[in-house]
Amino acid sequence: MELLGRYRVTSLLSDKTGFSKVYEAYEQDTPKILKILKEDLSGDTKAVELFQQEVTVLGHFLHPGIPKEDSYFQYQTRNGLVLHCIAMEKIDGYNLEQWLKQQQNYPISQEQAIAWLKQLVEILHLVHSKQYLHRDIKPSNIMIRSPLSKGWGDLVLIDFGTTTEIHRTYPDKLNNGDGMTALMSSGYSAPEQMNAQAVPQSDFYALGRTFVFLLTGYHPLDMYDVQQNLLNWQNHAINISPLLLNLIDWLTAPDIEKRPANTQEILQRLEEIETQLIETTAENPNLLDNCNIERLPPQITKTSFAPQKQPEEVPLLKFFAALLVILGLISIVALATRTSKFSVRQNYGQSPEKKGNIDYFPYQEGRDSQGRVAEFNIAVLSVEYKWLLGSNFQIKYNDEIISLDLLKLSLEQEGIQNIMQDPSEIISVGISCKGNIEVQQRMALERSKQIQLLVKKIFINTPSVKSYHILNLGQFQRSDCQANQDLTKYQRSIIIIGVKKQSPGVILDEALRDRLEKKPFADFKLEDYSLGTPEKFKTIPSNL
Repeated sequence: MELLGRYRVTSLLSDKTGFSKVYEAYEQDTPKILKILKEDLSGDTKAVELFQQEVTVLGHFLHPGIPKEDSYFQYQTRNGLVLHCIAMEKIDGYNLEQWLKQQQNYPISQEQAIAWLKQLVEILHLVHSKQYLHRDIKPSNIMIRSPLSKGWGDLVLIDFGTTTEIHRTYPDKLNNGDGMTALMSSGYSAPEQMNAQAVPQSDFYALGRTFVFLLTGYHPLDMYDVQQNLLNWQNHAINISPLLLNLIDWLTAPDIEKRPANTQEILQRLEEIETQLIETTAENPNLLDNCNIERLPPQITKTSFAPQKQPEEVPLLKFFAALLVILGLISIVALATRTSKFSVRQNYGQSPEKKGNIDYFPYQEGRDSQGRVAEFNIAVLSVEYKWLLGSNFQIKYNDEIISLDLLKLSLEQEGIQNIMQDPSEIISVGISCKGNIEVQQRMALERSKQIQLLVKKIFINTPSVKSYHILNLGQFQRSDCQANQDLTKYQRSIIIIGVKKQSPGVILDEALRDRLEKKPFADFKLEDYSLGTPEKFKTIPSNL
């Protein structure tokens, strides 16, 4: 495909960004990055404005650490659709997430960290001096130019699509009815960005978290202690001076006021650290070796092979005997496998109907102890949306943290109101995973409340819905529970239950429990949850 007779599109690089699809293109022999606003947003005035903003922002900068803006243009397709396009410089090389993976996630050295920190702080100094915030600093948004130049290589900060002006505060946007949905990168974005209250120190926080990753080789969330709300990362940073470790902690302080006031403070501290390290190393060359216990790369074990023996002659009778034994074993294994598969199918409950990204389980009856009936359906609001580990209000989508408002918009586009088929009540389900059981049960309760707030916003104009309940199932308690894995298909997903056709006087909790036990959905089992027992299973009328 060729646009404007100028840009020859060669390949799709990514379609997972929030607003646009990213392509590789060529202008004659020069490679370019071409961003095209997603087609379903081309008629959205606000989306177009935000998309065009990246061109405006990049036009303010002339720095080797920021991509050069080429042009913004519109292209009309044969069917009359107007595409909004941005062309910009293509940076040859890997982003830091890809680069570290190539290094088998082996951490960078102290010298490299200081050199790269200085580069990025200088880039941020320019961005902030032009009264802009980047708001999405993370390893995948920092590229290292290829081929490497002198030193440790030149870094480039990319993806200015979420950039905003410093003076445009969130309260002002709300008052003007022009609010922007908060978008966060899991493990990197500052906590205040969840409320769209980004400040220059928010960029410092994300920069610090990026170096937590580079200095340890681990994603920040892999070192996060949920119960104590602490990031225990310093023990994973090998041969790094406490001076640099403390600087990173300064950048990532939970309180905005405890972070650096500006980029000059960071650069000054880096200069002081370099001076102290030079002086200290001159006095004691082995000091750094004593900072931590050195972590050696995995050893490659050579496997030695003994010389092969020459095959012995096997008498014919022994051969047939061995053959019969082998055939018998194969039959036993086949029978066991068949039995196992049959057993799995028996344990697997109602299969979902795919409704876009939503897994929908149609209405099924449940009966209370008196035989009175209610019908319940279940919707898993996309297996792509999961609770962020340790959070009772943050939702993870791929590698991004999104707000409930963005999830609401997505579900409305999926047609969740129609999918639920006129329920009279909606039950929001709260679940959690590994950790202290009391803490996790409280977290599950808070999650159910957050879902209920979301549901009320979505179904506020649905006439059939008369009431709301929450159901706290507590902690997922399988013995092999791992907080970063999905042991059941929906362990960390967002789940709601619709209710309709109730018999007069039906006891809702008993009927729902009957439905979930006798007609479970997928691999869901009440017995896997701490509050799933008959004496603890209870829905709560919502007063939110």
